Amino acid sequence: MSEGASGPTPGRAVVVFDLDGTLLSGDAFALFLVHLLRRPPARAAVAVVTAPVWLPAFLLTPTRLAAERYLVWWAAVGMDDETFTARAARVAADHAGPLSGRATPAVIARLREHQGRGDRVVVATGCASPLAEHVCVALGLDDVEVVASTLTRTRWGLPRAVPARGEGKLRALASAGVTLPVDHAYSDSPTDLPLLRAARVPHVVDASPRHLRRLRRALGPDVDVISTA
Repeated sequence: MSEGASGPTPGRAVVVFDLDGTLLSGDAFALFLVHLLRRPPARAAVAVVTAPVWLPAFLLTPTRLAAERYLVWWAAVGMDDETFTARAARVAADHAGPLSGRATPAVIARLREHQGRGDRVVVATGCASPLAEHVCVALGLDDVEVVASTLTRTRWGLPRAVPARGEGKLRALASAGVTLPVDHAYSDSPTDLPLLRAARVPHVVDASPRHLRRLRRALGPDVDVISTA
């Protein structure tokens, strides 16, 4: 899988796809945390007891990163990197593999169309590495460049994270050599409005009615809307 390509080719279109909610349904990182917290059960028990503290923080954008760092620490404290990566690969295969039914074929077909034209295609996601890469492999997109949130952990310490969400996704793309504006961007979420506004042609994928109203207000009523239902 390609990551951090050397830069754009003159005249080559750049296309960015979100991952969760766009190329497949569900939140892969949340599922990964649940998987980790279930083994051993004592971790889940502590997570439940402390939920009144971390759950509201997890649901709010400004405090979500702090909640995620705590949950990753508690879910994986004492776990070596090899085991952590193997767990990520297992969850990705279950979440995004051919039997999961979570892939969105219409959007993946768009991605392949762009590749067929010779466009530079990037999957940019708030999902953390290495899980994001494993999810793309499970989707059959191991030939796609991935820009993801970074998660740096030690066996016992609180992990450090740099999220690729909102404006952070633009910074992560810039670090990967993607120059704005991009030619096309695909996402389902208002969280990606900075990215969608930074695209010559934004595309909205399967947004909820509330999110679609917000996205149309921000991007214009004629924005391309893709329904995969």
